[in-house]
Amino acid sequence: MERLEFQMFANEILSRLPTKCVARLRCVSKQWRYELSSHLFAIIHYRRTAKYEDHKLITLTKSSIDLHNLISGIVDISSRKIISFPVDTCLSNLTILASEYGLLLISIRWLPNELILWNPTTNQFLNLCDMKPKDFFDLKEDALGIYIDSSNDVKILLLQHRMDDVVPRVYSRNTCEWKTLTSLKGPDYSSSLYWLSSGTLCNNVLYFPSPHYLTPAKSYTIAFDVDSETFSKQFFQNPQHTSYVYCWKHP
Repeated sequence: MERLEFQMFANEILSRLPTKCVARLRCVSKQWRYELSSHLFAIIHYRRTAKYEDHKLITLTKSSIDLHNLISGIVDISSRKIISFPVDTCLSNLTILASEYGLLLISIRWLPNELILWNPTTNQFLNLCDMKPKDFFDLKEDALGIYIDSSNDVKILLLQHRMDDVVPRVYSRNTCEWKTLTSLKGPDYSSSLYWLSSGTLCNNVLYFPSPHYLTPAKSYTIAFDVDSETFSKQFFQNPQHTSYVYCWKHP
């Protein structure tokens, strides 16, 4: 009962404090550190403070990872702070693939490729490719996106482009497991398409552009509804023509 009461206190009261204050409060005790480092608290805190706190800009160079404040959309050069990456690797091996809710999805160009979900504020991370085959993630072929579902679970959508098929997989932060959705099949998923992209989240939909540079008329966008876990494909053959949408549903 005491833990439940403290959890309510943390989620309802402490989640309204600035990030620096929360970081200091983690040092009070093991219980405070545990509750204020939880996944649920992180999401609640982000949603309540994102509108009021200054946004941050992370830049990745060959020699450092720099953090700057953004004030009214302008980078404050004097606020530069160098932060460390929690995995021992050369910084030139890192590629930032996506970012949402204060989290970064980063690829480490090793063989096999590694997918790291990183919180720069707490410096906590997860290796999403742990115990997976070496070809589970292909930096040159696959696309990724981050979203939060209706239960406040952070999820990663991975679209694996394999020959003429696209295999959608979803990682759950709560269960720490991947699940596979129904594959997207058809002649339009040609291996000649330039597929590498990050999903853009808007109104609970992740959008993935798939441009066909040799034949622009074959270009399309895949839309993933994060609530229903359904896909739609939108063709834009001509700005003056109507878009055609085809849908797949995950049973």
